[in-house]
Amino acid sequence: MEIHEYSGVLKTVRDMMSSEFRTEVENRKLDFIKAGKSSPEFIYGELCFCILTANTSAEMGIKTQEAIGIQGFLEFDEDTMRKKLKEVRYRFYNVRSKFLVQSRWIVDELPGILAMKDRIEARDYLVENLKGIGYKEASHFLRNVGIFDFSILDKHILRMIKKEYPDGKFRVGSRKNYLETEKTILEFAESVSLDPGILDLYLWKIATGKLLK
Repeated sequence: MEIHEYSGVLKTVRDMMSSEFRTEVENRKLDFIKAGKSSPEFIYGELCFCILTANTSAEMGIKTQEAIGIQGFLEFDEDTMRKKLKEVRYRFYNVRSKFLVQSRWIVDELPGILAMKDRIEARDYLVENLKGIGYKEASHFLRNVGIFDFSILDKHILRMIKKEYPDGKFRVGSRKNYLETEKTILEFAESVSLDPGILDLYLWKIATGKLLK
């Protein structure tokens, strides 16, 4: 797809890059890099956050992550996890409690996954081996721990891009479709000299008015 250099979205991003918002983004980027250098347990907590945000809001993911805490993610049995999710009014408390408990095996592998030279392979590994992690969630997790190569194709972002390019086919239900749709955001990122994962912060701000993780 041909990217219009002065499309509405890109013009807005360029304007934001010249505003005070850029400092907020740079600070958040440093937070992500620091997170990726933290303990495997902390990194795992960020993975759990991304499992929790699927099909719900980032605010609910943050609220739930704070309520459970790293030790809870590491130690709660499935019944306790389900009760904790239900207490904070988390919608998918049954299935996500299973996903969270079943994902613990990966804790010690996470530093090695983040160190993989082939980052596409790293993302594929997460998607193929963890329940509750698709390409959006894997991209989100990797961005939040300092790997900025990928696009986080959230429904808000997709809606905005579809409005910008109504003739485009933007689908994310399979690996092939996700990668094909992702190309548009990668081209956006290249045109404004931003890493795709950092461009997402600008796009998310445009789409929702918020800067979250």
